[in-house]
Amino acid sequence: MNIVVKTAGGAVIVRPDTTWERDNEDVFLPEFVTRVSCAPVLFARISKPGRSVSAKFADRYYDGIGYGALLYPENMIDGSETGFACASCIDHTSFLPFPVYSKETLGRANNRFCMELDGKRIYETEGSAERTVIEKAIEEATRFCYIRTGDILAIELEARKEILTRPEEGASCTLTGSYCGNTVLDFKVIL
Repeated sequence: MNIVVKTAGGAVIVRPDTTWERDNEDVFLPEFVTRVSCAPVLFARISKPGRSVSAKFADRYYDGIGYGALLYPENMIDGSETGFACASCIDHTSFLPFPVYSKETLGRANNRFCMELDGKRIYETEGSAERTVIEKAIEEATRFCYIRTGDILAIELEARKEILTRPEEGASCTLTGSYCGNTVLDFKVIL
């Protein structure tokens, strides 16, 4: 199982399954991580394998959706391809909570995703995310890689924002998020 990510910049990358955190457990990042950023994501559970899937048929390739967050150790991202690749492999940094929602929940005005950092809102959808966003992302991702049943496709909804720095031991923050009036994210990031 892989996590295929369409970044806010439009690139397609793959995170290993060791980065997946589905139970909202607190994350303790290694000592070499001094700055952490976060990107909110819309994700889909892949239900059918495929390659070079047209957006017209992409609806057949996923069966559930959700909202989550990807964490990045910002001090590792030095502008090189190697730095970004290494930053995308840190364990327990892909918060994609299960169970997932029916894809029919997308596009309904009352089904907003909101994310807060220490109680302050840092991201909110307009409640109008459409299935076409996922279907276009499936088309783009399958140009580069083969998707398999059980993979997750995550679409960054905006660019990374720095959420925490390590001025001293024990720095932490809490990320929470809700969708359809239910809590989907609730965890601490601890440096």
